[in-house]
Amino acid sequence: MSWIDTAIDNASQPITIDVSDLGIGVDEVQAIPLSANEYQSLKSNPEMSRLSAEDKDEYMGMRMVFEMLAKCDDSLTWGKFRQLPITVMGQLSSKVTDALGRDGGALGES
Repeated sequence: MSWIDTAIDNASQPITIDVSDLGIGVDEVQAIPLSANEYQSLKSNPEMSRLSAEDKDEYMGMRMVFEMLAKCDDSLTWGKFRQLPITVMGQLSSKVTDALGRDGGALGES
């Protein structure tokens, strides 16, 4: 197995994130980083074309976090995720991006 295969395999492993302080009914969630291909697909989502630049950034961040969590939780839907209070979504997003940025590599473009 080459280094690229090892890197892909490592990146496809779930990362456990402590969310015990968020009061969302679980102590941990799992997420898997997006691949470059998945990230590009999100960027080309038709919903993106109707948004302002600022709204695109916000939408992209929320959608990325959702997709990374949904890779580990089949019960998670985009509609349900958007029903979270914005404060909880922000805290959850911070925890996911911190954990995956630290343990799972880059999350998107700089």
